[in-house]
Amino acid sequence: MDPGRAYRLFEYGRASLTEWGHLRNLTKSQPACLERNPRVSNLVSKAMRVVLLFLALGSLLLSALPAEAHSALPPGNPPGRYTRWSYPSQITYGPIEDGTANIGEAPAAGAFLTLPFMGPHYITSLFDHCGPNYNVTGHVCRYDGVVASAKVGGPDPGFDAGYAQTPGGHDYLYYSGHDGYDYGLYYEPVAAAAGGRVMLANWLVPGCHTCLSGQTVEIDHGNGLMTFYGHLSRILVSKGQYVSRGQVIAISGMTGTATGPHLHFGVYFINGNGPVDPYGWSGSYADPYPRDIGDLWIGGSPRFAPITMPNVTINAIASPDDPTRVAVSWWSPGNMRFNVYLVTQDGAMWTWRSNQVNASATFVGKPGQAYWFWASATSGLGWTSGAGSLVVQVPHLNHGERWN
Repeated sequence: MDPGRAYRLFEYGRASLTEWGHLRNLTKSQPACLERNPRVSNLVSKAMRVVLLFLALGSLLLSALPAEAHSALPPGNPPGRYTRWSYPSQITYGPIEDGTANIGEAPAAGAFLTLPFMGPHYITSLFDHCGPNYNVTGHVCRYDGVVASAKVGGPDPGFDAGYAQTPGGHDYLYYSGHDGYDYGLYYEPVAAAAGGRVMLANWLVPGCHTCLSGQTVEIDHGNGLMTFYGHLSRILVSKGQYVSRGQVIAISGMTGTATGPHLHFGVYFINGNGPVDPYGWSGSYADPYPRDIGDLWIGGSPRFAPITMPNVTINAIASPDDPTRVAVSWWSPGNMRFNVYLVTQDGAMWTWRSNQVNASATFVGKPGQAYWFWASATSGLGWTSGAGSLVVQVPHLNHGERWN
């Protein structure tokens, strides 16, 4: 592994906070041994196994019960014991990034970023200006100068009441030392935040699927900075490939060390000089982190890439003169390529048309059969969409009847 690769994640090369205390076995007790009476020993062993089984099940239930939002600690209460757990808290908790907010900053001269996804998603962790080095300091400093403290717990999607502890108490929404942003993408397309050349499209630590950010993509943008996309389930680009803004480069996931499926997005100096916050700094006091270079979002606020997304419409209408003849049409904004499928009433699905543009065609069915059509469209940047028609029922012919 390139020795300069890992420290882009951790400024001073220290181990990740998330590597400590990961998913543990509930219990690994050994059964008692009574050598003088093998039969008694066997019974005691079985009894202990039953007790341990109930204890393990009870522990699981106790862990699962607080998962409802109403049972989480309210803001202002001391935080509960912090334990890492494989728990889908990355998905439905926290503030939402919908690409419309105005953060009140002017863009830096070199602003070049758009959001690395499309559509609203939860923000589940953010850049800590008080030390983006994965050290545990007990507080997190946001880009606008607001500080959250570990001394105050409870659910806090608004950030300003302290560390936000997820429902269930197993993880924090924000934690000290984080050097990027986590977004709650659940096995969804990940987009390049700007055009550039792919530097890495592989496991961050080759041979270790549970280390650090797992499957990772790094993109060199030719301005001394790179963007970083971690915890991916599938990589769709290759090292050396040029990618465009908004292009689908991967599918998010939870490879590496992760508490749930999400995307880790970061911006880093290519020369190893550490991370930068794409939001820059707008606090009323001096930035505790001296290496930021301003607001890097195009226009000053995070926005989705200005690309045309596929949005499929498909219609299937039988001719009134000859119901066996079905006019099928499909359409989407933009320059899309379509595959059109025929589904018969027995559930079988067949490719009817492939590599199509916006078009129409006529299908000839059989009396007494029902048909359904599905069209999938793919953009030049890898985005996909699909839609289905209404079911078309071709009526039976009566004896001696024929259609014109």
